[in-house]
Amino acid sequence: MGIKDEALLRVEDLSIKFKTGKKDFVNAVSQVNFTINKGETLALVGESGCGKSVTSLSIMRLIANGVGEIEGKILFKDMDFNQISEKKMRSIRGKDVSMIFQEPMTSLNPVHRIGRQISEVLKLHTDASGDELKKQTVDILKKVGIPRPEKIVNEYPHQLSGGMRQRIMIAMAMACNPSLLIADEPTTALDVTIQAQILDLMNDLKTNYDTAILLITHDLGVVAEMADRVMVMYYGQIVEEAHVKTIYKNPQHPYTIGLLNSIPSLEDEQDKLKPIEGNVPNIGEVTKGCPFFSRCTKAHLKCFESNPPLIKTNNEHSVRCWLYSKEEAFA
Repeated sequence: MGIKDEALLRVEDLSIKFKTGKKDFVNAVSQVNFTINKGETLALVGESGCGKSVTSLSIMRLIANGVGEIEGKILFKDMDFNQISEKKMRSIRGKDVSMIFQEPMTSLNPVHRIGRQISEVLKLHTDASGDELKKQTVDILKKVGIPRPEKIVNEYPHQLSGGMRQRIMIAMAMACNPSLLIADEPTTALDVTIQAQILDLMNDLKTNYDTAILLITHDLGVVAEMADRVMVMYYGQIVEEAHVKTIYKNPQHPYTIGLLNSIPSLEDEQDKLKPIEGNVPNIGEVTKGCPFFSRCTKAHLKCFESNPPLIKTNNEHSVRCWLYSKEEAFA
């Protein structure tokens, strides 16, 4: 099925703050806006510490009250997740919106058998019980390519390999055929063969059930394989957004260019990769200017003084950089 030009999720002016003291808050995510359409895969990329996982947790409303504050709108089928009750949110979580967490060994309960963990999702969101519940649990494992599912349902997470545990996480996330699947680093720490199998599985599920996917990753190879559109995140802000082919052929933000230059290429002979110097600043460390200023090879005085807005360079490409401002930025 192709991508439908119909918004499934709209995130408007999302900002997330965390407490650092009794009264002090620091911004982890600032003024993020994006849309995911039905049947679309949107990749959110960037280094560790850029705010990708925090953004996904805010969509699932898994940031505890008192620890973090969420501002803005998260509109799913025109329901604002920040306004509905926790009871209503629980009925949506796992059914309409599901998430594959970053580390399956810590996400699965080590003291419960695999079958019980999957059946809990079905019991919560469907009317299945008894033999029908067992049958649906086994069928879900078959759907994600688990061998010997009748035996696997009676095993514990520690008895399975990393790739198998990740398939179990996908099985749980897809048990109720959600409209939106959030996948947070779904192939981290898996070997390339298992990684390819997991990506193929996600694509198959997307094709068969028209599921939209928010793919969170730092692996640009995975992005090229999976995504329709790409958002590049740095220091809690979207710094570039475009179609996946545009990002690879015509990257515009110096950070995006740096990420692509740090990937080894089979076509170009190079003795050394070109890493981005320095690290992502700590939350609250940057108080003015562009957060990428200290690592940018094209930075000017204006970059230090003022943080640029997200600038549209054409209808489908936006970049947060003064280099693309119509103003005489460096006059």
